[in-house]
Amino acid sequence: MADDSLIQTTSPQSKLVGCAQGLYGSACQHQLVIIMSMSFVFVDGPNNGSCISLLGNNRSTVPVRKMPTVGDTGVFLLTGGCAIAQTHRADFKSGDAIVGCNVIVVY
Repeated sequence: MADDSLIQTTSPQSKLVGCAQGLYGSACQHQLVIIMSMSFVFVDGPNNGSCISLLGNNRSTVPVRKMPTVGDTGVFLLTGGCAIAQTHRADFKSGDAIVGCNVIVVY
């Protein structure tokens, strides 16, 4: 389960714009692959109350990953898109990570 901060930039001091809520689990016996269902819930700015949801494999060892958006709400209703994720920092001992995610949505 996840309920993480969604911030504007990869800096830990960046402005909070929402939260990343969802779940993920191991999806492969031979490499680090996570299957995830994650919603980016916006709580500030023009997207306040809206949500973009991701669903699919997240191959954590690949530098740049692409995942589809599904089930978007609010200002993103009836959009389709793709999230492009890149890990900026990871601490496997604590389980903390900072992942940059650019999302492209098409109306």
